[in-house]
Amino acid sequence: MTVNGICPPRAKLHWPVSLLLASLLVPGQRLFALEVDCQACGFCRARPDIQDELTQRIKRHIAEGKSVEEIATIEGGRSILRPPIERRANRHPGAVRPNPERLKYRGSHLPNNSLFTSIEPCVRVNNVCIGTDKLGHMFQQGWEYYRISVIDKKGDRVAERYGEWLEGKESRDAYAADERYFRQQFSGSLLGYGVFGRTLSGIISNADLEANKAGLRMYKDIQNGRFRSIGDYVTSHLCEEVNLNDYTARMKAVVEENGRK
Repeated sequence: MTVNGICPPRAKLHWPVSLLLASLLVPGQRLFALEVDCQACGFCRARPDIQDELTQRIKRHIAEGKSVEEIATIEGGRSILRPPIERRANRHPGAVRPNPERLKYRGSHLPNNSLFTSIEPCVRVNNVCIGTDKLGHMFQQGWEYYRISVIDKKGDRVAERYGEWLEGKESRDAYAADERYFRQQFSGSLLGYGVFGRTLSGIISNADLEANKAGLRMYKDIQNGRFRSIGDYVTSHLCEEVNLNDYTARMKAVVEENGRK
């Protein structure tokens, strides 16, 4: 379901085909399986905190009279690709790239070379080192949660289950009762079960899911005139070194071989 043009019409293609077309139609954009390693980024030590910059940006949108839907479009984008707020954070002078020799995923199938890397940089927000992908989750998937919970009136738990389905937190059978509805959502219609985690990278990020929920709370606060600071939504639960990942057996073996969790 589309709301005020925030999402483009849903494709009827299977997800690998739709992702391939997206990569051809949007040059320079990277697809999913974008991961993060805060420890390899040195936990953003000595890096500036960008909380105030992000807060002022959102407050400027609000002062200009932009609706919650318009803010979701500006910061979360109109596609399944990396959203604008994440791309800006990647280019920020305070962003830090991970040391490849310290990556927990080295030796895995995830690409990390001069042509393409699936490992995102980290930034400091509210004195917490997070991957820039967490900002993307807040503004992009958080908006999908808002549509489900508030606009469709399904409630927060159904929205959270949708995110878990995209991540592949439980087996697919566990979502059978809701899968038809999930496939009517934007990311769900294009991607399907587990593509944000289990079936593509093998990394099921609990921190991603926390970022999605944080985005839902943020959008509710914006809608109700209660937004104060982006720092109200960024806690250590958005850091994957605190809120540890789950893995498929293959990826778990790689991470443990590298002495990490």
